[in-house]
Amino acid sequence: MELTRRDFQLFDRSSTAFKQLKAVLTEKEITAVKAEYKERWEKWRALQLAVFPLLPLEMDQGRPKIESWTNGWNLRSHFWAAYRSRSRQQENACLAVLMNKKQYQVYLMFQHYRSDERAGSIADYNHLLALLPQWGRGIDPADYYIWPQSEDELADHLPLVRYLEDEKARQKLHEAIGKGTFQIGKLFFADEPLSAPEAVTATALQELAPLYQAAAAEIDQS
Repeated sequence: MELTRRDFQLFDRSSTAFKQLKAVLTEKEITAVKAEYKERWEKWRALQLAVFPLLPLEMDQGRPKIESWTNGWNLRSHFWAAYRSRSRQQENACLAVLMNKKQYQVYLMFQHYRSDERAGSIADYNHLLALLPQWGRGIDPADYYIWPQSEDELADHLPLVRYLEDEKARQKLHEAIGKGTFQIGKLFFADEPLSAPEAVTATALQELAPLYQAAAAEIDQS
């Protein structure tokens, strides 16, 4: 499998709301848009299901939760899937994979949606920031970025190398995080085809696994 520019271009549209689409497109055109979304989503789903068996048993990963291509009223502006270990299904921290019109990203996140129904506080999760220098020595940080959860997903995120080496950049990011959380992950941009995305995704998930496991340990100790 390969992700090409065409896969990313699916999300490059001025409107994703069906109500707005109906105002500018014919029924035939809307049907064609839906068909393309379904086709691309099936490729996305197949990709994530191909990643799942590549992960080592010690990660104890459950089957990924793959978000639908529509919420009923809107086409998605991205495709998204969450990875949680089998014993950590009800915790806020998770590994995730996302693709929008700009990039394909494999990252660690705190899921704020319905967070009161799951375990793990924002404070516990943000303790992971202290672990990043040590964790960063065990990976090649070149393709990694870190950003506040509140930052637009299409923004130019802070390279992890700069975060680790530049104290001012680090302080600025911490201020931007504020009472929220951060996300950290490996990004692959739409201007270059992504070959063997299954293996690339599995590798990045394994690199992020120590941080994910540390988030779980924070819950156990609290």
